[in-house]
Amino acid sequence: MKSFSDEIGIDCTSTPFSKKEADFLVDKMQTPFIKVASMDLNNYPFLEYLAKKGKPMIISTGLSELYEIDKAVKTIEEAGNNQIAILHCVATYPPEDSDVNLNNIKTLMAAYPEYQIGFSDHTLGTVIPLAAVTLGACLIEKHFTLDKNMEGWDHKVSATKDEMKVIVEGSKRIANAMGSFRISATESNEKKKEFRRSIVITRNMAKGDTIKIEDIDYKRPGGNLDPEMTELIIGRTVNKNLENDHVLTKEDII
Repeated sequence: MKSFSDEIGIDCTSTPFSKKEADFLVDKMQTPFIKVASMDLNNYPFLEYLAKKGKPMIISTGLSELYEIDKAVKTIEEAGNNQIAILHCVATYPPEDSDVNLNNIKTLMAAYPEYQIGFSDHTLGTVIPLAAVTLGACLIEKHFTLDKNMEGWDHKVSATKDEMKVIVEGSKRIANAMGSFRISATESNEKKKEFRRSIVITRNMAKGDTIKIEDIDYKRPGGNLDPEMTELIIGRTVNKNLENDHVLTKEDII
């Protein structure tokens, strides 16, 4: 598995359940990070042992209360490791949607602003993990299977190749689309002109006529006198003969 992962350019790791397994992963397999299962989040001596390996740690928080998560994080930190990613998790296979509580991702972000927050998903399908990305989850853990009908208790909640593709590609699109908190138009000036409107005359007008509100309307494209200039236009005099539907310009009025 390690050689295959190296061949296709992805990281290979596993979840250790004993010190011996941790030694194998870190010392022999040279795994780039360690994943900690939810059931070991309150196994503080084991967390300390893993933390001293000096590898980044991804910890799942299923089964845990916030104070247990906090103690786990402090245990890892006190062992000299601050390379931590925390995954919101519900250790039910599968959980009801109402039990997923994706807002816990925001809670973890507020509690641990210095660490990356993700989501360990055991729901059916692709919707919930994609929703987690919209809340800012930077890492999605999802079980994978070649066939949901294979023998074993977790195949039915695992993602198939097609589902995994939806999650991966969708997550990348969502992350890219989240953008900035600053509200600012990203469209070009040409696009603005194309979509916005200009003030137009709704009847034939003779030189010297006064423009009334009923004499104007707003049509595409923009780029001339904007609708926001309506109050400045009303009561002004046209300085030439204008035909119905003429796009009004500042040169047309005095």
